Amino acid sequence: MVVQIEGVSKRFGNKEVLRDIHLHIPEHSIFGFIGANGAGKTTLMKCMLGLLPLSAGGITIAGEKVTFGETKSNAHIGYLPDVPEFYPFYNARQYLELCAVITDIPKMERKTRIEELLTLVGLADVTSPINGYSRGMKQRLGIAQALLNRPKLLICDEPTSALDPAGRAQILSILQQAKAETTVFFSTHILSDAEQICDHVAMLHEGKIIFQDELVKLQQRFHDQFAYTFTISAEKAMKSLQHVQFHMEIDGDQLIVTLSDDTQRLAFMRELTRQGLIVQSLQPQTRLLEKLVLEVLT
Repeated sequence: MVVQIEGVSKRFGNKEVLRDIHLHIPEHSIFGFIGANGAGKTTLMKCMLGLLPLSAGGITIAGEKVTFGETKSNAHIGYLPDVPEFYPFYNARQYLELCAVITDIPKMERKTRIEELLTLVGLADVTSPINGYSRGMKQRLGIAQALLNRPKLLICDEPTSALDPAGRAQILSILQQAKAETTVFFSTHILSDAEQICDHVAMLHEGKIIFQDELVKLQQRFHDQFAYTFTISAEKAMKSLQHVQFHMEIDGDQLIVTLSDDTQRLAFMRELTRQGLIVQSLQPQTRLLEKLVLEVLT
């Protein structure tokens, strides 16, 4: 395990922000740390970086115990804060050259590594100064900077939160590619982002982990739900099918039906034919994290 977090709690005065956190993060995985704003995600990341003292528990990263204020483990970490800051009048290549000097990357390796990362984040052909970059370009440069010294762990705090769909897709693609050389730990309150690229997910709610597992195992819990839309409203379709034994619920204009095997799916299709219901679309239910969050919070 690259990261082992055992029984971590954190208090600020009388307020307990983190309560008995246990997380194990395997090597070369993407670990999604999800939760609403204010849940305590950034606090845990600062504890992992040794920027805050723990009230209880311990954290080990790449075999090094995290120690507040003077942790050796940070040599193994690349970090992207939610709003990265740069020297504005450098361009991307100049900024990475400066960072390479500061982090003592051997001179013979700098040019190759910088070009590799600029290509990865789509900034290889950008020569303009950073002060003209969009939010998405700055996030991508921040990832390149965080990966510069080949860290064993890349920590990203809400890397997609303020981006448009195209910008979010770019960041997620970069993180997915980065998994080949490092372990990615990123926080988000956007459930669909975690669902797209994560191998493991954990949810923090009011300072406590309320679920964590491999994404494929979570998917198995919802693989038998299907979303139907019809030429009539979902409400009318459900009324026509009210006598059937399958579990059904309405979600917007969709009828969500639980069908656990092929026999049930065929039986349901036959019932649709009997009722003269014309299916406009049919797809497996994919918003599993949204459903899981609603399940554990209600």
